Amino acid sequence: MIKKTKARFWLVLMSLLILPAVCLAQTVYVTEEFEITMRTGPATDRKIISLIQSGKALQMVEKGDEWSMVREPGGKEGWVLNRYLTASQPCAMVLERVRQDYDVLVAMHDDLKQKYNTLASEKKVLDADLSQNRQERDELSQSYATLKKESSEFLKLKKRHQEVTQELEAEKTRSAKLDEENMQMKRNRIIQWVLTGGGIMLVGFFIGLFSSSRRKQRSSLY
Repeated sequence: MIKKTKARFWLVLMSLLILPAVCLAQTVYVTEEFEITMRTGPATDRKIISLIQSGKALQMVEKGDEWSMVREPGGKEGWVLNRYLTASQPCAMVLERVRQDYDVLVAMHDDLKQKYNTLASEKKVLDADLSQNRQERDELSQSYATLKKESSEFLKLKKRHQEVTQELEAEKTRSAKLDEENMQMKRNRIIQWVLTGGGIMLVGFFIGLFSSSRRKQRSSLY
């Protein structure tokens, strides 16, 4: 990042030093002298009407061989020597502007570096969170697989339980039916025994009665 900033700085500097300033109306600058005089006419014996600082931009009004009429930004017009004028910005102005651009680039670089450090710190936090999330995901996947396997076993056990329950209910039904049949058979046997015993007693009764009748008949004969 710093190398790119320096390269951009030198590129700006070279472009400002090589390329001339271009405007709709020609602009000239006072050369590297400390200050020059503006006079009322194109001669050194004419009255001085203004002292112009080095690097000040002037508008060309009339171009002469030795002297030229120029206009200051405030509108004042006068004559200055051509040797003090140049179509290119003075090096001091160019360097000052380049220095300002460089300061801006340095500030941008520092800001970008700070943002990069902030993003790097955030990235570390995000990487840590991502690693933890991956670990939790793996644990959940393992737990899910175990639960799925246990669920499958549980469903098999549940199905078997239902089948055994149904078989048990069927057995209970059959057992109840057999108990009912046994009770009916017992009742039938009791009835049969009662009837059989009663029949025997009835037969005995009739036999006894018949025997008694015959004894009486024999007694009456004698």
